[in-house]
Amino acid sequence: MDPITLATVTAAATTLGTECLKGMASESGKDLWGRIKSLFGWKEDPALPEIADKIARRLEADATLSKELIALLQSRPSETASQLVGHIVAEKVIVIGTNHGPIQM
Repeated sequence: MDPITLATVTAAATTLGTECLKGMASESGKDLWGRIKSLFGWKEDPALPEIADKIARRLEADATLSKELIALLQSRPSETASQLVGHIVAEKVIVIGTNHGPIQM
């Protein structure tokens, strides 16, 4: 997953998780967070300061999980978190680790 998509999806899921842990999420948001926890295989909520790190590390390591999470977030367009990922298409992404010259397109 490219860094921008990773950051956006992590931010969306973290926002939702934070809203839920703080008791500020709607019922739909709570349901969506429950589905995300299930997708990640979490029985308990991660500690608030650890949510973003745990999500990012899992997404970075598992492309299939990333696609499933994006689809899940996009399935709820009315949620704040879903609005952040509404237009992400995470397919055929190429990330350059080191560039030693000009990029030609």
